[in-house]
Amino acid sequence: MQNINEEKFYSISAANGKVIEVAGEDSANGAAVQLRTNEQKPSQQWKFQEAGDNSYRILNRLSEKVLDLISGGTTDGTWVHQWEAAPADTQKWLIVSTTDHKNKLVSRAAGKCLDLVDMNTEDGARLQIWADVAGDNQQWTIVEVAEESDEKPEEKKKQVVDRMLETVKPDGKLVFVDYHRRSHWQPIGWILRWVNAKLEPFAEAL
Repeated sequence: MQNINEEKFYSISAANGKVIEVAGEDSANGAAVQLRTNEQKPSQQWKFQEAGDNSYRILNRLSEKVLDLISGGTTDGTWVHQWEAAPADTQKWLIVSTTDHKNKLVSRAAGKCLDLVDMNTEDGARLQIWADVAGDNQQWTIVEVAEESDEKPEEKKKQVVDRMLETVKPDGKLVFVDYHRRSHWQPIGWILRWVNAKLEPFAEAL
């Protein structure tokens, strides 16, 4: 089974690279879940929360609601939507690894696989559950979302410096200490790292 970090978010993509999302960035119970070109939006990112017996609830980053079977259905063709988390097997999914780093997502309640309605792979294609079959329509690639760096953006750095300059008196001075990417041969580099960690932890982010 694929290794999952419960603290991370993941994209879940079909064979053509399109990802599972909550339609229209909707946060309401019952909102549609569909396939869409990956735009790296929060509505296209999911967290896997352990739900016992090797199963997971699959929680949307934007809405904080989970993948769920409409009306608690367990038959072939039951569509998938989002709903607030509840202690129900219709919200629990098993990750079953197949080949080439792909997976099937199997409903704990139904024993059926997450599947594309009518094998449609276009934007807006709806999701359902269906008996396990061979085919790309039940194969999913789960990839960890790369988070933004903790480093301050250039615009933010400029704002910080501008505010500092505004506080300097006409005859005053402002001293900058450059902590940026010390050379590996810097003889006191290890001392600076210790000082930064103990006394100036903010410095490593500047």
